Amino acid sequence: MSKLFRFTTGTREGVKIAIDSLRANKFRSFMTILGVMIGVGAVILVNTIMDGFSTYAEASIDKIGSNIMYINKWAEDTDFDNLTDKERRRKNITITEATAIREMCPLVKAVSPEKRTYDNVAKYGNRLIRNPDDFRGCWPEQIIVTNREISHGRFIDENDMRRTTMVCVIGPEVADALFDTRPQAIGKQIRVNGHMLTVIGVQEEVKDLFGISENDFIYIPMTTFDKLYPNIRRVYLLVSAVSREKFDEAKNQVINALRRVRQVRADEPNNFGILTQDIFKDHVGSITANVHLGAIAVASVGLLVGVIGVMNIMLIAVTQRTREIGLRKAIGARRSSIIFQFLIEAGTLTGIGGIVGVTFGALAGFIITSVLEWQYFLSPVWTIIAVVVSVTVGMVAGIYPALRASKVDPVVALGHE
Repeated sequence: MSKLFRFTTGTREGVKIAIDSLRANKFRSFMTILGVMIGVGAVILVNTIMDGFSTYAEASIDKIGSNIMYINKWAEDTDFDNLTDKERRRKNITITEATAIREMCPLVKAVSPEKRTYDNVAKYGNRLIRNPDDFRGCWPEQIIVTNREISHGRFIDENDMRRTTMVCVIGPEVADALFDTRPQAIGKQIRVNGHMLTVIGVQEEVKDLFGISENDFIYIPMTTFDKLYPNIRRVYLLVSAVSREKFDEAKNQVINALRRVRQVRADEPNNFGILTQDIFKDHVGSITANVHLGAIAVASVGLLVGVIGVMNIMLIAVTQRTREIGLRKAIGARRSSIIFQFLIEAGTLTGIGGIVGVTFGALAGFIITSVLEWQYFLSPVWTIIAVVVSVTVGMVAGIYPALRASKVDPVVALGHE
């Protein structure tokens, strides 16, 4: 008898015995593999949810452009509790920096400075909206940098800047609050913080980013903003590269331009900060990695419970089948064959638990991602890993019972009732 034949026969017999055991003792078998089901289901559920979250987050970030830089006075990792005196005196970003980037960086497609006011009130007739997120002054390039479209009307142009016109572009939330329909807003005069402005455009609606509305802005020409709020000096800069492929080169050009205009010596660090989408995506990746670790911890507890359950059930099986084991040994069954059969039986039990866990985890993940309107993705890699680990856990748990079964004395076993 060849080794392959013995292996195939032993495997088939072990699987058959495990399935028969499941059928004969449904509740006991269910309780045995419950821990494995919970552990595997938790891993699959968390992975489907986090894959959906990652896809949603990256798509939301890319919506505002995959090649954007945010220029700020401070770097993203600044420790504000331990600033030096020189850092505390660091000058603000100004329009001068925006002009320098526009003139000195050929790989920059567009740059737009922003100035903002908060706690705003916009009114039209007897309708109003309190606290539209930002009332912003900007350049016409703003719409290019942020990768947004205008659904009705037009955006601010150079003529509006030159003439310091009292016009505005509003977000769809503002339009919905003040008018019956969004097209109706075009040409109407609204009052924002007491200033009369003519609506020339309504931006397209986009999905909120992490629950933060991206649809309640009001934009006006920067020159108009400076006329209305001459004391607001803080400037935010948004810069977009000509392409994602040229992004790193464009970023270096921006750094060189800013260092020159802000008079940073060669031996000094940057006195400004540049944020990119990659930083936001790294944060998302860090969140998902931590959640995955949590899922693995939950799975480990479930699998530990599964190990204990499988070991107990296999020890019971050894006791119940002592006479059978003795008979097999009496007619020549090898010790290795007995061990192999019990390992296959244990692996089959937990493998079935793993498959059931994958099924429930995938179904629950589909329901949750559908409710959240995220993309559903069931990772084949994690599915395979989950099933393989569940089978392996069962075989590890079955080692002791299998060894015990293999040591049964056939003479004593044949007399066992």
